Amino acid sequence: MSKYNPLSFQQNAIEQLVESVKTLWKTPQNKLRIVFKSPTGSGKTYMVTSLVNALNFQPDWDYDKAFVWITFSDDLAMQSRDKFKEYLFPNVSNGLLTVNDFGEGKLHRNDILFLNWQKLVSQSAENRRLRRPDDERMVKETGFYFEDIVEKTLADGRQIIIIIDESHKNVTDAAWRDVIDPLNPKLIIEVSATPEYEPSYSEVTKKLAGFVEVEREEVIDAGLIKEKIVCQTEENLQNHKKEDFDHVLLDLAIEKKQEVEAEYRRLGKNINPLILIQLPNDDTKSIEQGNKTKEQVVLEYLHEKHIAENKIALWFDGKKKNMEFISDNDNSVDFMLFKQAAGTGWDCPRAHILVMYREISSATFYTQTLGRILRMAEPNQKADYIQAPVLRTGYLFTNYRRDEVKVPDGSDKNKPFVFTAESKFGEFVVDPNLKSDFISRVDYGDFSDAAKFQRSFIDSFDKFFQISIDDILTEQKRQRLEQKGLGLETHVTDSIIVNAEFENFDEINTEIKQRGTDSKYEVSQNDIEKIFTSLCSQLLKEQTEDDAKVSNIARSWSPFKSALRLWLLKTIDNNSDICYRVFINDIRKNANSVFRPAITKALKEYSPILNEILALRKQLIEEREAKTFTILKSYSFTTDYEVYPTKLSVVQDFYIRKEYNGRLNETSFIDFLEGTGNKIEWWFKNGDDGKDYYSLRYFNTAFQEERLFYPDWIIKFKDGTIGIFDTKDGTTAINTEGRPKGIAMRIKELNLLGEKKYIGGIVVKESGQWYYNYSEEYEYTPGRLNSDWKLMRELF
Repeated sequence: MSKYNPLSFQQNAIEQLVESVKTLWKTPQNKLRIVFKSPTGSGKTYMVTSLVNALNFQPDWDYDKAFVWITFSDDLAMQSRDKFKEYLFPNVSNGLLTVNDFGEGKLHRNDILFLNWQKLVSQSAENRRLRRPDDERMVKETGFYFEDIVEKTLADGRQIIIIIDESHKNVTDAAWRDVIDPLNPKLIIEVSATPEYEPSYSEVTKKLAGFVEVEREEVIDAGLIKEKIVCQTEENLQNHKKEDFDHVLLDLAIEKKQEVEAEYRRLGKNINPLILIQLPNDDTKSIEQGNKTKEQVVLEYLHEKHIAENKIALWFDGKKKNMEFISDNDNSVDFMLFKQAAGTGWDCPRAHILVMYREISSATFYTQTLGRILRMAEPNQKADYIQAPVLRTGYLFTNYRRDEVKVPDGSDKNKPFVFTAESKFGEFVVDPNLKSDFISRVDYGDFSDAAKFQRSFIDSFDKFFQISIDDILTEQKRQRLEQKGLGLETHVTDSIIVNAEFENFDEINTEIKQRGTDSKYEVSQNDIEKIFTSLCSQLLKEQTEDDAKVSNIARSWSPFKSALRLWLLKTIDNNSDICYRVFINDIRKNANSVFRPAITKALKEYSPILNEILALRKQLIEEREAKTFTILKSYSFTTDYEVYPTKLSVVQDFYIRKEYNGRLNETSFIDFLEGTGNKIEWWFKNGDDGKDYYSLRYFNTAFQEERLFYPDWIIKFKDGTIGIFDTKDGTTAINTEGRPKGIAMRIKELNLLGEKKYIGGIVVKESGQWYYNYSEEYEYTPGRLNSDWKLMRELF
């Protein structure tokens, strides 16, 4: 028998859902919708699982049906399947399938297909393998497509019931077109705390739709979720005046944790309340801009407060630390740092306090994160907490303010954040003779010469503020600034939300605008640095006059910031925090700013100098030699990539794109390299474009022009030999368009230049073995290799 028993409100909802299914099943139409509205934390997955199980054993309703359970990620699809097993163990009477089970060819009676619908609407080559191609010549010989599953299931006379988890996110036009319409389901059960569509009373009574709702009060009364979430108060802030606000939020959280702990002890509970700390997603920009990240700020402060390492858990950027058993009520970890929503679908009932740091470049308030402190630690012991309001409340400490908060509607997926992997040996040149071919641009849309820009900028600013060489003392310079109308106020304040109580978590979109008030606080030093850096980029973007415009902001903000910083330090104060505060206060005056026209003037005065630099560069560019290929100190990757375990990659961790055509071939080659014993010193996976990767020029026979080619692999052998290889598979090995000749000619050139030996060519896998071809007169026929193809294992 299952260890899970439904609570009273859950049993009522399950019974209503069953009756709704049975009632609508009698209606002739297909695609009838049943909306199941139930609050966050109410056990929606458990109730829907129980519904599906109950439909297997209805004495008065025995129909041939199968289920498709739609989610919006692979992780959630797997979580839903695993939860189904967990809730009903050991009596699971449904077949639980994923896309990996397409080999069955169809859904059998009572089967459930757990499906990430994005896989079916995605245009990526890897995902398109799930869909039947329009061109019949491209249809695979074995296996089944999604369309096959649908057609074979319906051909057996089996009806389909679709369950859409988090329907407010997943009922999109693409989902209807590519997933729901082809399935032609009898019923669509839409599950959400905040459904976009709720059927009318008329639709329900006429049996054209179904609607089942669980009231929030029922879930609270059952002891599953807290009554409310409250944020910092005005009194909290008054008790921490003139302190760094980054630290204030942590202090308030720690003070609240101590209060919650004391209440648990009073009740005789062995529960350790967890503090969640959400770091801003744009912390990666802080690394690029040379600032401390919020992660560094938080960890340094926790260490100052003598918090032990084993009391702090980390969950972000592809790594986890101290996360084992963290959800257990008596776990000893006190703090968990993460970015954005902490693991979609992740539950930790002892999480009680949340610290949310806003992003500098955005103010998106992630309600999913608030849900992590909504659950009660002991839902089955609700009577113990009747006289403990502190434990029936979640606590939020944040530097968000009400007027800027934008609550995502669920369609806004987490933005990719950047992973960093480093070279084992730092930045190094593989071989001075190994040079990349590239077509150099003269104008990169930046300042070109940072030193010249800096001198010009400082001279221009001095002239604007009438600061002369005789103004030696800082006080004399400050007087010049004041004469020009510049204020020297150093207090920079922002507003944050205080005294707010959120009672209905699922309606926080509305509540956050209506509850509480705003209070002023002094911006922390760490955020001052970030705001200053952000303004440097923003001010360059604002320029509209032709001779002041900067087209490449990414390459220009850093030298601009450096020049501005140097002038501020020599003119206002040698403390950068003071300088930045003066600058920020002035820029916030918008059209009344003194610095804004000074910046435009400085950019315009540098324009003729820049033109001279570019003219000289154009003259010299034809003589410039190709760039020596260098393994960089580090490389950055987005969340489209994941770690692939390797030992010999020169870059660690090794990141590979999650989905792309050719991934299987390349990972197979990686496994081959990793298993070659001690012959290889390292290997490097080359990129597909850009100056940071190795490129060679070749004549493209398809386009009849010279192009750049980026071979896949650079391999350093233990004997000093360097290999340049490009793995191919299928048609890419046949239609190489001149690339083999390009590699062969480059290998020959390199072997004439220096002492290092080079080897390389096109690589294919035949009969489970890797072969390479270094002939200029390349020929490849699958299954029939000529004498130009050599076994790669003989190189090792």
